Amino acid sequence: MMRIFIPFLLLMPSLLFGGVGTHTFDFLNIPNGARYAGIGGCSMGMVGDPFTLFSNPAWLQTLQGKKIGFNYTQYIAGIQGGGGAYVLPLLNGVVGVGISYLNSGNMEKLDEYGNPVGSGIFFTSQTLMPIFGYATTLGNLPAGINFKIIYQTIDEYSSLAVATDAGFVFPIKAYPGLTLGGTVQNLGRQVVKFDTQNEPMPTFARVGGNYLLFNNNVRISAEISLPDRELIFGAEWLLSPILTLRGGYYSLGKELKTGSSLDIFGGLCFGLGFTRHNLTLDYAITPKVELGIVNQISLLWTL
Repeated sequence: MMRIFIPFLLLMPSLLFGGVGTHTFDFLNIPNGARYAGIGGCSMGMVGDPFTLFSNPAWLQTLQGKKIGFNYTQYIAGIQGGGGAYVLPLLNGVVGVGISYLNSGNMEKLDEYGNPVGSGIFFTSQTLMPIFGYATTLGNLPAGINFKIIYQTIDEYSSLAVATDAGFVFPIKAYPGLTLGGTVQNLGRQVVKFDTQNEPMPTFARVGGNYLLFNNNVRISAEISLPDRELIFGAEWLLSPILTLRGGYYSLGKELKTGSSLDIFGGLCFGLGFTRHNLTLDYAITPKVELGIVNQISLLWTL
C-alpha cells in the first residue's frame, strides 16, 4: 500500500523547488544556506560562504579563517529543513564538515485510491545527510571535493546512499573580476534500498562564471545545469559594509506556472544579507507561485 506513495514523496522536493523531477533523491538539489537560495541556487556566486560545502566545494578555498553557519528553512505544506557547516584551514587547504536535514511533518496514510487507511493514521518522511569536504589549490587552480552520506526514512521504510561532489574555480587573469568554474554533483549510488528497486541519484553538472562590477560591489553569476539544461542567474549588490541585496532566477521555475496572476514570480528569488563585525544574517524568500512561499534564514559567524 505504501509503495505507491514512496516515489511521490521522494519527488516532492523537486516539485516544490524547481520543476518536475525524475530521480528519487531530488531533495539533494534544495539550496543549503539563505545566501545560496537568494541568488537562485547559483553555485558560482558562493564566494566566502561556508555553505558552499554543499554546492561547489572548490569555493571553500576562498574562505579566510574559521567559519560556522546555521541554516533553517520553512518550506511548503509543513515541510521543514536546515543544517549547519563548519570550515577551517587545515591540511594545506580548507576542510569543511556539515549536516543537513529535511522533515515532512505528519502526513495522513492513504491507499492507492486516495482514501484514508484508518482514522487519524499518519506517517513522516525524514532525511539526514552528514557531509565532509576538502578544498586546495592544484597548481593555480582551486579545486574541491566532498563526500556525503544520505539516510532517509518514509514510515517503516528506509534507505542509505553515498555520493560525492567535485568542483573547480578558474580565475581569468586577462579579465580581472571574471571567474569561471564548474561542479559535478551527486555522483554515487544507493546502497540500501527502500524496497526492491534501486533508485538513481540526481547526478548533474554545472558550468558558469561570475563577474565583479563597480569596484567589486556588484557580483553577477550565471550557470547552466546539464543534462536538464536549466539556466540559473544570480546577483549580489553590496549597498554598504552592512547591507547586501540579492536576487536570482532559475529557469525550471516555469514548471510551477499554472496560468494565474502569480506566474510572474515563477523562478524568481530574493534575498538580504546583514553583516555586523564577525556575524552575518542572511534571509531569502522564494515564491512558488500558488504553492506558497519558501523562507530561509542563515546565521554565519567568523571565529
